[in-house]
Amino acid sequence: MKLSLAWVFDHIDADWKKVDVQQLIARFNQMVAEIEGYHKVHINLEPITMVEVKRINTESIVCFSKEWDSEYLLPPRKGVIVGQHFLIKKNDSGVVWANAQDLGSGKDMLMPSMVYQADWKNNFETHDYILEVDNKSITHRPDMWGHRGFAREIATILDMPFKAQIEFVTQKDVNQQPACCPASTQNSFLVRIDAPQACKQIAAMTLDNIKIPASSLWMAHRLARVDARAIDGIVDITNYVMLDWGQPMHAFDAQAFGPFDKAQGGRALIPRMAKNKEKLTLLDGQTVELTEHDLVITDGDKPLALGGVMGGQNSGVTSITTSILVEAACFDAATIRKTAARYKKRTEASARFEKSLDPGQTVVAIMRFIKLMHDAGIQATESTEISTVGAIEKQEVIIISHSVIEKRLGVTLSKDFIIKKLTQLGFGVSDHNGEYTIAVPAFRSTKDVKIKEDIIEEIGRLYGYTTMQSYLPLLQLEPKSDLGWVYQQRKIKQTLAYACSMRELYTYAFFDEEFLQQIGWQPSHTLEVQSPVSENWRRLVTTLVPNLLKSVVTNSTEHESLRFFELGRTWHYTTTTNEQKTLAGIFFDKKSVDFYDAKAELQKLFDVLKLNVEWVKVDQPEFPWYAPHQTAHLMHNDTKFGIAGKIHPTFLSAHLQGDAFIFELDADFLLNYKPATVQVIAASKYPEMVRDISILISVDTTVDHIAHAIAQVEPKIIQVSLLDFFQKDEWPDKRAMTFRFVISDNERTMTKEEADAIWDAVATQLKSMQAVIR
Repeated sequence: MKLSLAWVFDHIDADWKKVDVQQLIARFNQMVAEIEGYHKVHINLEPITMVEVKRINTESIVCFSKEWDSEYLLPPRKGVIVGQHFLIKKNDSGVVWANAQDLGSGKDMLMPSMVYQADWKNNFETHDYILEVDNKSITHRPDMWGHRGFAREIATILDMPFKAQIEFVTQKDVNQQPACCPASTQNSFLVRIDAPQACKQIAAMTLDNIKIPASSLWMAHRLARVDARAIDGIVDITNYVMLDWGQPMHAFDAQAFGPFDKAQGGRALIPRMAKNKEKLTLLDGQTVELTEHDLVITDGDKPLALGGVMGGQNSGVTSITTSILVEAACFDAATIRKTAARYKKRTEASARFEKSLDPGQTVVAIMRFIKLMHDAGIQATESTEISTVGAIEKQEVIIISHSVIEKRLGVTLSKDFIIKKLTQLGFGVSDHNGEYTIAVPAFRSTKDVKIKEDIIEEIGRLYGYTTMQSYLPLLQLEPKSDLGWVYQQRKIKQTLAYACSMRELYTYAFFDEEFLQQIGWQPSHTLEVQSPVSENWRRLVTTLVPNLLKSVVTNSTEHESLRFFELGRTWHYTTTTNEQKTLAGIFFDKKSVDFYDAKAELQKLFDVLKLNVEWVKVDQPEFPWYAPHQTAHLMHNDTKFGIAGKIHPTFLSAHLQGDAFIFELDADFLLNYKPATVQVIAASKYPEMVRDISILISVDTTVDHIAHAIAQVEPKIIQVSLLDFFQKDEWPDKRAMTFRFVISDNERTMTKEEADAIWDAVATQLKSMQAVIR
């Protein structure tokens, strides 16, 4: 958005030429919004003159300049009438029509016909600064989409007098009604809102017996400098008010309104939602097919304008218009934004309505229109009051203490500073023993200032964030009573990452519903989010395995083998909600994964944690991805803390080719596990004796069970290990195993006979377990 500094200072009682523009912009960028750039405008009026059209020929237009006392031939252009006045310019090739660039605009567009002024050069603004504002930095500030809003901020920054509203408007009586304002002798139009959700406020008044004048030169060149097109004396004023006050408005040809009350001949202005597939031809000539989500301005029957976006072609002001209806409204921001996007018609008006304008400034905009019309000497029969419909907005009041402001900002402030700055911004402030009651002006309360923190922000930015001294925050550090779980978690992750060569994953805390359908499994007892961001992510995980499997499926095309683990949270719901930490992992290989190799990898973790684990076979696992007879519950002292096993071959083959081993453990148990205190016992100074024993035993008897039985035979047995095992086809339910046990005595050297006796005792113990000594 472009702004004219000279225009801004219309609202400030000071001379802008005495202001350091560069310093002003630097302070403005720090305190208010971002001005992306600026440039100085200087117009040389010597080659420009105002001419009167004398004759219109087929291939040229003859114009006369009273200033230069000469006639000139200019190329034809549309809409020219004898007697009109235009600006022309001399250049190296001759004389041409003056365009907006000649008057400081960034756009190449012809200037319209002008109201003649003999001494126009004496009053012309030849110097100015054009400010280019970053629109994104003021989307939260609807009051700053006009020159007056910027003037208020600049006057506050520079501590200059801000001119009162009364200087810019012509006061009129106002007939305020909540839903419908009937036609009367004061205003011949009925005004009613039939779409209160989309139209919060609408104001209107009529001007009869009017002659549409040409553009005023001063207004046309100001519009041109901010890249707005000048058209005629009435339309220019509506655009000027929008850029000046930030309130879009529209002038209708009153004759375009059909009779609303045929018996009495009355007319009406009624905003309503469009009918589906209703058609409207806009000012740019495009005919749009409307939907029931679009707001239109109607005469009670046919649509005349696309509300908040663009006027209709058949109701616009023309040179033959003799009666106009001036309208200003406040529309719902979302409705206008969607309509503008739907028809790709983002206009200056829609850009402002999207920001949630102040409903109360609709009446002010019409009063400003009347003032500008009077200043331009435009004669008309005015309705004696402005009709406005819509609820009166309740004023926002915020109560905040002085101590809270200082505490949040971390600075010491005087009460005078706070009251002065807020008052300059338009807030009403009263102080009661250090507690401020602040009345928020309507142009700030629609979107920007709602809570105490917004007030603190206003004070902080005007105090200056760059002037606040930076301090490191003070934090009272106390040693935590127990950080064991932190170190335990670090130990678990490092072991899996480095000892087991696994990669850690961070997946969503939600099930991927699409992947669950692919694997054909639905969890039970889940917690579901009431307003999910996506229907695909709505249930909290009860197990981490599906997300691990999805990661394997996603990455298996690039790798022959994968090893993932995740330490995350799972949620279970029965009668109450149970949240727990879970550790899960997967070993995947496109060829095969050996159960015992994977078990050995997982055992590395248990060894680091000094956790004795018993693997108890599971014949019917509770999850479909585990293979029966190749899955085990993990037990410690009769406490189950996890499950591990091979993946079911049919379950995996439906999604990718390969083999996998999966484990899922209770991470809360692992993090809080404290191994027994290790007592150092001096090694025996006498030699150890080693004995081996080979047996044939049932496959249902585990190695751990056998090793435990051997160790319990004699306290002098200090170590038991499995040396080898094998099976044959003729042994369907048997297998051969060889164990080695170490015998030691701390008191003396053992004899062979004593060692053999211990071996015999071990053999007897194993025979009691139905083992055959080989």
